[in-house]
Amino acid sequence: MFGVWQPERFTGVTSLDEWEDEVSEDAALLRYIQAGVFVPINFGGGGAYQFTVRYGDRAGGLTEREGRYRLVSSKPYLLIARGQTALGGLEAVGQYSGIDPLVLPTDPGRYTVTIHLIDWKAEPGTADPDGKPTASALSDFLVEISPDSGSEEYRSLLATFD
Repeated sequence: MFGVWQPERFTGVTSLDEWEDEVSEDAALLRYIQAGVFVPINFGGGGAYQFTVRYGDRAGGLTEREGRYRLVSSKPYLLIARGQTALGGLEAVGQYSGIDPLVLPTDPGRYTVTIHLIDWKAEPGTADPDGKPTASALSDFLVEISPDSGSEEYRSLLATFD
């Protein structure tokens, strides 16, 4: 599982026991999702993936090309930012593992986060002979972080997509 989260909320997670209690338990993650401090990117598969993140004014929806190869989009999740937003694998949440997530400066406030799954392999010429993405391939996931309008119903499930 991957995610987008408020790193300030998880600074107290400094040991494996704390991580198991606070992060790896489904019930704990559901509480964090409902509180707006964790957004799951959870589709039931593992592997290495590429992500594109668009934030604020740049989160204006999919390009025509991305829309053509979009498989599915999540309903919006709530994210409350305090100055930073982290992106990474679940093992990067907290301070115990030594794995650093990608940290993005994010103005404090309430945001909606929508995750789009892109079938980049369906686009001709974007996979090399080994099936790996070429430099022109789209990312596997597009994460849009947009200012909250206050009128959203937020998704609060661990599974990102229906």
